[in-house]
Amino acid sequence: PMKEHFRFAMAWWHNLCAGGTDMFGRDTADKSFGAAPGTMEHAHAKVEAGFEFMQKLGIGYFCFHDVDIVPEADDINETNRRLDEITDHMLEKMRETGIKCLWGTANMFSNPRFMNGAGSSNSADVFCFAAAQVKKALDLTVKLGGTGYVFWGGREGYESLLNTDVQFEQENIARLMKMAVEYGRSIGFIGDFFIEPKPKEPMKHQYDFDAATAIGFLRQYGLDKDFKLNIEANHATLAGHT
Repeated sequence: PMKEHFRFAMAWWHNLCAGGTDMFGRDTADKSFGAAPGTMEHAHAKVEAGFEFMQKLGIGYFCFHDVDIVPEADDINETNRRLDEITDHMLEKMRETGIKCLWGTANMFSNPRFMNGAGSSNSADVFCFAAAQVKKALDLTVKLGGTGYVFWGGREGYESLLNTDVQFEQENIARLMKMAVEYGRSIGFIGDFFIEPKPKEPMKHQYDFDAATAIGFLRQYGLDKDFKLNIEANHATLAGHT
């Protein structure tokens, strides 16, 4: 069967969070699941709805960003407490259903702190926050038995060369990824790390513009033994490839 060739997975963000909004409109789908969005009650309701959805469609895996599964608090310690609480619930449902975690990742693009990137940010505070977020996301991925960890670099780019040091910023992105590999291996993560090449979404000039660029980056910084690519087909179209 095809499931032996491809691990079909439900993306928490797309299926349980995204409201069907575009930049000119507002939500077209109700994703409240009977609870007030932005609350832990809503987070738990999404767990119940998500596993019911996966069971009904016969989906064996799920993927998640950290802030897909809980509302982000003002204090990272409170966010982490919420993440511990909700992943306990997720583990219960995984044991009940046999559904598994495919991969996890940290959302380092939605919060305004990441407007100029995470690894490529010119703020040491932002870089440190990103590192702490990746650490926790790796902890959760291991807790849930995930076989992959993804870096989605949608804001790792620049708008103008007038305030950009390309080499320094790429070195910092690589530094963050190397730290992630070292920490992940130290806590028993034996899966693959991934970069998701992504052009102009949303930064004008992105460092992981397409697959060839991302592969060159991984080889240049010695990350190619631990990293693979997480390909989304439409990104090739956005990059101008056929």
